[in-house]
Amino acid sequence: MIDLKEIKDPSFIKQLSKKELKQLACDIRRFLIDNISKTGGHLSSNLGIVELTIAMYYVFDPEKDKFLFDVGHQSYVHKILTGRVSRFDTLRQFKGLSGYIDKSESKYDIWESGHSSTTISAMSGILISSEEDSRVVSVIGDSSIMNGVAQEGLNFISQIKEKRPIVILNDNKMGISKSVGALTKVYNKLRGGVVYGGIKKVSNKIFPGFFTRWIHQIKRGIKGFIQHDNIFEDLGFDYYGPYDGHDISYVIKMMKKIKKSKEPVVLHLLTQKGKGYKPSEDDKTGDYHGVSSFDVETGKPLNSLPENVNSYSKVVADYLVKHREKEQFYVVTPAMKSGAKLEEFASLYPRDFYDVGIAEEHAAVMSAGMALSNKKVVLLMYSTFAQRAYDQILNDISRQNLKVIIGIDRAGIVGEDGSTHQGIYDLSMFMHMPNIKVAMPKDARETIGLFNYAFKNIDSPFVIRYPRGNSLIDDIDYSYVCDLSWDYLAQGKELNIISFGPDVIRIKNIVIDNNISANVINARSIKPLDENTLDEIFKNKLPILVVEQAVSSGTLYHKILDFKEQNNYISKVISHSFNPDTIITHGKINDVYEHYGFSDNELLKCIKGALK
Repeated sequence: MIDLKEIKDPSFIKQLSKKELKQLACDIRRFLIDNISKTGGHLSSNLGIVELTIAMYYVFDPEKDKFLFDVGHQSYVHKILTGRVSRFDTLRQFKGLSGYIDKSESKYDIWESGHSSTTISAMSGILISSEEDSRVVSVIGDSSIMNGVAQEGLNFISQIKEKRPIVILNDNKMGISKSVGALTKVYNKLRGGVVYGGIKKVSNKIFPGFFTRWIHQIKRGIKGFIQHDNIFEDLGFDYYGPYDGHDISYVIKMMKKIKKSKEPVVLHLLTQKGKGYKPSEDDKTGDYHGVSSFDVETGKPLNSLPENVNSYSKVVADYLVKHREKEQFYVVTPAMKSGAKLEEFASLYPRDFYDVGIAEEHAAVMSAGMALSNKKVVLLMYSTFAQRAYDQILNDISRQNLKVIIGIDRAGIVGEDGSTHQGIYDLSMFMHMPNIKVAMPKDARETIGLFNYAFKNIDSPFVIRYPRGNSLIDDIDYSYVCDLSWDYLAQGKELNIISFGPDVIRIKNIVIDNNISANVINARSIKPLDENTLDEIFKNKLPILVVEQAVSSGTLYHKILDFKEQNNYISKVISHSFNPDTIITHGKINDVYEHYGFSDNELLKCIKGALK
């Protein structure tokens, strides 16, 4: 039995027997379940990729060959095999082990892929520019193959035959939740060649190698009778599969074959997301894709929200269900049905709900087309993924002044998901787009109020940002409408503090609790500015502190500076935000707040500094 804590590097694995490899897979699954139940993390994806990862390290040479994981959240087994078991109790915690590929952690971490679908393109660049005689392997899973970037990569990489690129398709029929779209049907046809796949597997087991290679070469001539067209072969790849990705002996055998291939090659392995843990195996909605700490016996979260508290995602999702009772509109989201809590809306109004898969650009343009047809549409994205649709939001929605309501989830610091997922860049992105309005509510009630305002008054693109966090729902009134004016949450005579989102409530409490005489202004409309209130603020001639969870470039602070210069005001304006050159790391939100100056204590220091 291998003691996982004793693993220093992957070299041990080549000495193991097939029986020992199977035991290693069992030990790794048990370890993952036990540890992720304590720390939280991406559970299902990693339980499904155990045998695949072990086989890859057994066949290839990790000291020379390069493994690229797409997406990086399916890399926990890779981390175990490269000697990081002792750090798993710090998984996704501040200064702890990243939940994604992180080049600073290990020489075996090659490509930092927090977002999906990038590794095939990255592999193209690595292969073309490298003079080393090494194999580069892209392990692509969780429906990342469906994304346009992955398709662009496949289209290109099949041309560089002499570089012998290898794509391993980790096919679990899932993204976060169930895969969608026509390409899913294409892969279903590949998976569905049961007779053909069975013949291949039997022949590979009972016939000598030269015979199976000959069969593989002539299979195009016979497959038309028993299998539909193969998208990979049509693109020029040497295709193997689909095979059982949990049969470790057979996966090793097939990896040895593809390692010898002289052509671009795709190995298609069928895996079960959540393999080895029944609650995760049975999950079809994505509840076990990413988890907080949970009870291993029951699978239930250890920490549940009080009845009068909901996440902002759930607040928005519940509002959309309620509002759909009053008027018809469409909801579009790129693979965020589960993350955005949209299951109920999708179930009640299936003709008005479209999960387009991992396709942010398409989601934006599709929403523009709906708005162009004078239909009301709500486009819901995570902040970090909205960046991928920058051009489409700018040119196809904003430039054309189309009436799309854009809900931006996970705005601000996101915590454990780390540097590739921080929601601190979208504000700069939206603020310089033409026609667009941008707002951020301070609580659940104001969230409802802004969505109602958008539905009643929409005459241009309207962005409503909300954080990864929770809010009291005691005073929820689904008929409440708020406007875009700013308001005072506290009043004083020494300082003006302007902020938005839940931070403005924290700032109000800090000011009151510490007897600071300051005006605290809720700037829920970030664009356009409330110029009447801003005039009033500048006329009191007090210093102005602008606090925003965003990079300090092109945000509310700079809009206020522009207003100051245009009107010849003299008040000093101070920014408290994030340096654009600072990469915000992973960790619990409060730990990240403390380190980067956004905890209550750090905000108090900032306020006292502004007073001086």
